[in-house]
Amino acid sequence: MDFPGQLKDLTPRICDCDYCKKYPSVIISHPNSTVLFEGGKAEIRSNGDQLARFSSCSVCKRFLAVTSVINGQVRGAVNAELFGDVNMYGAPKQIQPYLLSADQKIERWAQLWGIVAGV
Repeated sequence: MDFPGQLKDLTPRICDCDYCKKYPSVIISHPNSTVLFEGGKAEIRSNGDQLARFSSCSVCKRFLAVTSVINGQVRGAVNAELFGDVNMYGAPKQIQPYLLSADQKIERWAQLWGIVAGV
């Protein structure tokens, strides 16, 4: 993950959408970040409103990232556990995207998520 700053300075988020309730994780992102996944293929699932895509490793099934195409770019947030101990971050912030309209979700994600490639 390439971005201006250090991982410990990011605010982790815990989502309570249906997908994240079924597959709990802590996500991190920075609007100026770039994440490149290399290696095997990812399994892709979509959420209920089909706005977000959830990528998991096709081999170990570990959650990798949540993404959406925003203004022609694949942007997203990544699983904080991929970078080591999640305790290095501050206290996670609970998020509730189900309270937002589709347009509000895309607008919010555009402000928070970085570029993601390889998933």
